[in-house]
Amino acid sequence: MGGQFSGVDGSAIGPGALERLREAALDILSPPRCAGCERPGALVCERCLSELDLIDPRHCCTGCAAPHGDIICTECRARVAPRNRWLAVASFTGPAPRIVRAYKDGGERALARPIAEMLLDAAVHAERVAPDRYGGLLSSAQAVAFVPATARAYRRRGFDHMEAIAHELASLSGVPVADVLVKHGSADQRGLTRRQRGERAAGAYEVLRPLSGARLLLLDDVITTGSTLAAASSALERAGAGTVDALAFARVW
Repeated sequence: MGGQFSGVDGSAIGPGALERLREAALDILSPPRCAGCERPGALVCERCLSELDLIDPRHCCTGCAAPHGDIICTECRARVAPRNRWLAVASFTGPAPRIVRAYKDGGERALARPIAEMLLDAAVHAERVAPDRYGGLLSSAQAVAFVPATARAYRRRGFDHMEAIAHELASLSGVPVADVLVKHGSADQRGLTRRQRGERAAGAYEVLRPLSGARLLLLDDVITTGSTLAAASSALERAGAGTVDALAFARVW
């Protein structure tokens, strides 16, 4: 790949390190509260972690990350033999929706780190217990890509939520970030039907440079119908990516 992607360099104090110092100072003045239950002491407390409805990589659908894909997978009936693998940490129930809202809409940027840690744990666990299904999901990836926010969403939130998670995951795993996708159009798809989501997602993504057979792991926060990840994956493949696996925090089911 020859320097095509920017790596993780912890040798100097950059914007990320300064941001963490700022957050540490704020924690002293105002101790963090759990995004899932608002108990003081941690961004995501042990109780909420234990209440996450974790998806078993041995039994979920590798085509769309549905939690019971080995029984039935209605989401994949419209997709023909998906060759790329999708995985999600947990179902979008219990504390998961509150964590996502606190991060995206509540501006709790420090949640990028614990979410990245959960993504890493899920990928490592999947590779270990289901190597026939998820072998090399993260360990063989040449770079981590992410579903970007639109310019409008970036202005509203003040940051790109998946970019922050991607960089945190890169710092944890050593897999570099590939900041190659741009998203056009509206970001908010809440309230749209499956068909409307698919129509809006189609053609919404632009890839900034050729990918020359790269093996990518694409990150997103929530999989609902799968239209966003499918459209972003297709754009990356058209730009030359060899494989585009996907990893998300939560799966609506």
